Amino acid sequence: MPLFTFRKSPSNDADAWKTALLTGDIEKALQLENGQMPASLYERLTQSQAHINTALPPNPAPDLLKRLSGLQSHAQKALAQIENTFSEIASRTQEQLTFLSHTRGFLLDSSKSADNIRIEMKQELDQTHHFFTNELSELMVAIHERTEASRSVIDDIDSIGRTVQLLSLNAAIEAAHAGESGKGFAVVAHEIRNLALRTQENARQAYAEMDLSQLRDQLSRLLTSSESRLNELSQGVAQSLTTLHELFDAMSNYIGEIEANNRIIDSGLSIGVAADKHLRNRVQWSQGLLKDMQSVYSKTQLSQQQALFQRLLNEEKIQADPKFDRLESILKKREIRIAIEPQFIGVSFRDAPGQPLKGLDADLAQAFAKSLGVKCVFVEYPWDRCLELLEAGPNRREAEVDLVWSALPPMPGYDSVAFSDPYVFLPYVLAKRTGDDRIKSLQDLKGKVLGCINDPAAISVLEEQGLRWQANRNKPGGRIELSNLLAYNDQSLIHDCLAQGVVDAFAVDLPIYYWACKGETSPWRGKIEVIPGNISSGLWFYCAAVANHPSSYALLKRINRFIGDYRQSKDYQMLLNTWLGQSFNDPNWTFDKGVNQLKDLEPTG
Repeated sequence: MPLFTFRKSPSNDADAWKTALLTGDIEKALQLENGQMPASLYERLTQSQAHINTALPPNPAPDLLKRLSGLQSHAQKALAQIENTFSEIASRTQEQLTFLSHTRGFLLDSSKSADNIRIEMKQELDQTHHFFTNELSELMVAIHERTEASRSVIDDIDSIGRTVQLLSLNAAIEAAHAGESGKGFAVVAHEIRNLALRTQENARQAYAEMDLSQLRDQLSRLLTSSESRLNELSQGVAQSLTTLHELFDAMSNYIGEIEANNRIIDSGLSIGVAADKHLRNRVQWSQGLLKDMQSVYSKTQLSQQQALFQRLLNEEKIQADPKFDRLESILKKREIRIAIEPQFIGVSFRDAPGQPLKGLDADLAQAFAKSLGVKCVFVEYPWDRCLELLEAGPNRREAEVDLVWSALPPMPGYDSVAFSDPYVFLPYVLAKRTGDDRIKSLQDLKGKVLGCINDPAAISVLEEQGLRWQANRNKPGGRIELSNLLAYNDQSLIHDCLAQGVVDAFAVDLPIYYWACKGETSPWRGKIEVIPGNISSGLWFYCAAVANHPSSYALLKRINRFIGDYRQSKDYQMLLNTWLGQSFNDPNWTFDKGVNQLKDLEPTG
């Protein structure tokens, strides 16, 4: 009896299946045997292969490649952020050079103006000195001449007085000799009369010579002329000082621009550093995953590959089971992981380090977790990258989050994300420093510095309202030209920048500023205020977000049901009063085209 029973007659290519079998490729050997393999061996190998295929999960490569694709997408976004940041820095640096050039020019002009003032003042003072010297010298000569003339007259009077004294003496002697005759006295009397006449004449002359009215008039003209010259000098100095003041004001404005740009550059560098760190995280994760996949593919045994792939899926926290349901998983582990920005004042923030998160979003997320009867675990992450956590965790070997609840406007173009129904409606408002009567509306922002959050939707609204700044100055439709627009990524700066005068006003979602203005423990209370109204054409709304995958359908459906029920409750109204001051609603809301929602997740079949 033969040892093996062949199912067909041997053929010329009998070695092909044997070679494949010797290399360990059982699947290829079964394909090539063409009936030449012994029946018992064929049966054993077929059973073994079937066991491998049923015992091990389907090909895990697509799931791992999807993870790699997600990581690469995150890395590309980080690169784009870095490129945008450095582009902004380059633009601001160019502005710095322009401002510095202008400032240097103003400094040169100021130096020239100062020299001109010095020269003009020296000339004016020299002329004034010369003028006073000449006029006073002439006045002194005139006074000297009048004084000499007065002395001559006084000398004559003195001489007359002496003569009168002698004549008077002679008259007395003659009178004594004459006795009763007194003839000589007549002669003396005649002389005394003549002397009296001469004395009167000389007195009149003395009066005329000593009249200083002309000197008084001359001195008055001198003082008037001096006052006029001094006024001219004062006006010249005042004009020069005004010119200097204007130059210094212009320099101050440019220095203010330089300071604002320095703040943006500093903020941009911080953003670049954070984006670079995030990029390195994603790149290192990708490299590690690729290395592990190469190691798996280096194994020749299919069974080894399958086992290693399964272990890799477990390490990556990837759910490859097509029947996986995220809501069931949450309820089973009694814990829900929610991504949230931890520095959104009024939305999700802490009063002090170590305290639990509070705010509109934090309170609503915890209320949803409570409705499920599970523990709420916040995964704190920067707002502009929270959605990435739906595809991959913060770090390798950390699971992705179950949902994101962090002031998210539903945005088209996010293929990997699906949004819930709105959980709150709100206006987009303008805020200013308390008591700043210069600003009452957007129209008052001309020539001023406006701040906003670096959100494309917010910047788009500002452009639609006709605001223009350095980056969009030439865009048609501009009505209000700002001195500058400062777009902030760091949420911890968006209140201080207004309170401390870095910006003149701030455009922002109402919940992010309402508590800051009104909260009893707010450090900005009494320093900043919201201007009533809505600078957008309609109300905005926030939504929660889940992964755009059928496994999240039940979770998103549960979120929508919670939102619909909770918005009708008293607790919700109390929440709005605390964080918005009032309730807003838009019964005619719709999603923009391209926004994924519940109906897009519904499983097929």
